[in-house]
Amino acid sequence: MTRLTEAGPLISEAAGLLTTSKDPLVVASALRKAHPELTGEHAAQVLNQAHLRSVARDRHGRPDADDLLLTRDGLEQGTRADIADRRADLVKKAGARQVVDLTAGLGFDARAFAAAGLAVTAIERDEATAELLTWNLRYWPNATVMVADATSSQAAALIAELDPADVVFVDPARRDPAGPRDLATGRARPERDPQRWSPPLSFVTSLTHPRVVMKTAPAFTPPDDWHAEWLSHERTVVECTAWSWPIFAARRRAVVLGAHTTVIEPGPRGAHAEHPGLLLHEPDPAIVRAGMLRQLGLASLDEESTWLTSDEPVGATLAPAMRSYRVLQILSGSITEQRRVLADLRITALVIKSRDVDINPRDELTRLQVKEGGDHVLVMTRQHGRTLTALTQQVF
Repeated sequence: MTRLTEAGPLISEAAGLLTTSKDPLVVASALRKAHPELTGEHAAQVLNQAHLRSVARDRHGRPDADDLLLTRDGLEQGTRADIADRRADLVKKAGARQVVDLTAGLGFDARAFAAAGLAVTAIERDEATAELLTWNLRYWPNATVMVADATSSQAAALIAELDPADVVFVDPARRDPAGPRDLATGRARPERDPQRWSPPLSFVTSLTHPRVVMKTAPAFTPPDDWHAEWLSHERTVVECTAWSWPIFAARRRAVVLGAHTTVIEPGPRGAHAEHPGLLLHEPDPAIVRAGMLRQLGLASLDEESTWLTSDEPVGATLAPAMRSYRVLQILSGSITEQRRVLADLRITALVIKSRDVDINPRDELTRLQVKEGGDHVLVMTRQHGRTLTALTQQVF
């Protein structure tokens, strides 16, 4: 065996061995015993692919992981399958028939576009990655791989041939595989300056085609004239997708992924609450990233607070994007008084939510002399420019 594209059965075999033993040395030894023709290097490559497929399936939401060839860096920037499928569906419904994917990588997005029935040209500048990309797209005759740079004349020629309703997709590389890595995770560190992305933001916004879709990091601020949505999974914002044309009515919106996808668009501006209501609401982080906190029709506590409040439960539209807590008592700032209240209520464990204030939850638990956990939640946020401490219980 000289190429990963010929090692499918061996990778599956290694994956099976990994389910019985988590020790890579034991698995590599078993592989080489069963296949004496394998060199140590080849056995390591096969084992690495089996491990990456497991990571892709369990951590990155790729149910098709066993059908992919992967690299660690490619997987880190790869798109979740549900997000890629949803984006491809939006592109198709917008009337596109062709997509030029300028930064195809391992082909996660290209697979979704092709599976949606769109003709896809997947451009990848690295020859080794392009070989894996070709293998990952092998089932779709409507997908073509081109080895070229996103900024090349070949790519420009393809874009020039697109119809106005077709789409250019770009996912700029925000991590340099050859750059510094995080000591704890081993991951390449993200580049925060959009002009140092590959290709840079200025290149993407200079594309003359009327329909450009850009996948970006959650913290990215899209150009004012682009529409954008922030997508979250399990209360974590996983990406921002920016569209150069008004594919949906709202200029900014949030998408909460789950058993049923929930799209939250701006509504009426909420009032300012002089006092907390009977309920406090913790919006999904995608709503916060989209800058929509004050456009949900709920009262806000403070300009520096990410919590909302009401006396009644939120409606069915907002419910999937909210965690709601019943206010049991507003506590004073005195640690002695807080301890007394908790003792009177026989509360010996708490969860502390203090995102809006400069407080370490573990230090606060020590000060309160309680353990972490239990059914009660201590919300620490801001109101009238001061710290507001509310003892609550989650109800929705």
